[in-house]
Amino acid sequence: MIAAIDIPLCLAPICGSLLPPGSKSITNRALVCAALARGTSLLSGVLDSQDTRVMVDGLMALGVQLTPDWPRSEIQITGTLGKIPSGQAVLDCAASGTTIRFLSAVSALGHGTFRLDGTPRMRKRPIGDLLESLRSLGIDARSESPGDCPPVVIHSQGLAGGTTTVCGSTSSQFASALALVAPCTTRGLQIGFEGRLVSLPYLEMTRRVMESFGGMCEVTGDNCWWIGPSGYAACDYTIEPDASAASYFFAAAAITGGSVCVRGLSHRSMQGDIGFCSVLEQMGCSVQWRDESVTVSGRAARGVDC
Repeated sequence: MIAAIDIPLCLAPICGSLLPPGSKSITNRALVCAALARGTSLLSGVLDSQDTRVMVDGLMALGVQLTPDWPRSEIQITGTLGKIPSGQAVLDCAASGTTIRFLSAVSALGHGTFRLDGTPRMRKRPIGDLLESLRSLGIDARSESPGDCPPVVIHSQGLAGGTTTVCGSTSSQFASALALVAPCTTRGLQIGFEGRLVSLPYLEMTRRVMESFGGMCEVTGDNCWWIGPSGYAACDYTIEPDASAASYFFAAAAITGGSVCVRGLSHRSMQGDIGFCSVLEQMGCSVQWRDESVTVSGRAARGVDC
């Protein structure tokens, strides 16, 4: 039987102020940086989602000390100085593509054997481009399934760094995975991107999160990054609210002629979806950009070409 819900008609402008949950993409990048840092970090505004919990469980399986406080949306993390304490681990990445990609690269920093697997659906998602990049850096990285799909097995004696390439037209997460571990290599890492870069805002997000923890990423050409072996330094880091979630509330204001203020976002947001506010502005809404909030007011009165 198909469930039905009643959707009440909105008879007045929608007005209000809110703080949406944290961004999943930023949360998982910050978790990796904090886990590999020197010292103890406190992440605030953490999104409580399956992807986040799977990433936390995976890092703990690798020997990282994490203390989540889910009701407070906080996680305290004692970093490992770029080392992987566990010499052997089996990581259940469930349906989290971000987790299996990021932790495949993180596992390459270790000394031992690491197996990463997930749901039946995960076993249909190719990861061969990332494994090929790791192999070019001297890591024994292989897939146990046809089509370069998970399960993935990483045999490693540490990741020295060097030069590698990654396909830029398949998934930005492959490049982000390599970039996130690069500061913890002994020689640094030069990453060349083959083909047209997709999801460029997510690569920029990776770079900005890394820099918050002391990682330095230098763009050395149109399709090349150089990341030195700086390591990461622990910090107290606040996760931006999810701009995708916020967009629904901005749209509600635009449709009803109301006014919605979303706290925690600004013109400096590292999420590409914050650009939705600029589209609403072109459609006739008023957008107020402040250092710690964005407010959309008025009705969208005209169409635009996006």
